[in-house]
Amino acid sequence: MKRTDLEIMAPAGNFECLHAAIQGGANSIYFGIGDLNMRSHSANNFQASDLKEIVRICSEHNVKTYLTLNIVLYGEDIKAMKEALKEAKEAGVSAVIASDMAAIMSAREIDMEVHISTQLNVSNIEALKFYAQFADVIVLARELNLHQVKEIYDAIIEQDIRGPRGELVKIEMFAHGALCMAISGKCYLSLNTYGKSANRGSCYQQ
Repeated sequence: MKRTDLEIMAPAGNFECLHAAIQGGANSIYFGIGDLNMRSHSANNFQASDLKEIVRICSEHNVKTYLTLNIVLYGEDIKAMKEALKEAKEAGVSAVIASDMAAIMSAREIDMEVHISTQLNVSNIEALKFYAQFADVIVLARELNLHQVKEIYDAIIEQDIRGPRGELVKIEMFAHGALCMAISGKCYLSLNTYGKSANRGSCYQQ
């Protein structure tokens, strides 16, 4: 039996990976552009000029597109962040995955769908209720076990927790990811060893 209530998402750092994800049966792909995502050092990245082609290819295969804009943002990043969101909106990107409130609020200002990144460590229903003000999809903390995930899922239904679109909030879980020494991706090992912050997209993945 084919499940239609689950969405399988895969990362794509270049067009080769994008096509492989589609061929592998992904329902959606996530990707970064430039330096505003957590994989900007450890993986290839698209550029803003690729956005329309990414969306075109994915639309032909009924695959959703999610832009990761999930690094810790400093003041000097705000202009580039807003420009990336504008370009993503114009290209027709499905949603943005964000963790910094500046990115979350900027996306909401231009009516772009927001998915809360695992970087925000949403580990309980009260935290999920707060972020549901801004997002239709929330990526739960990686450290939760299946029992805890079910409790949150059941509470969403029982408490009728809805996102900005008026639909019940959806949850997302990592089935596979980097086995880094971190709490939901917030790691300082690379910063300590190499002076390169994982929370700024520069993890050395070593």
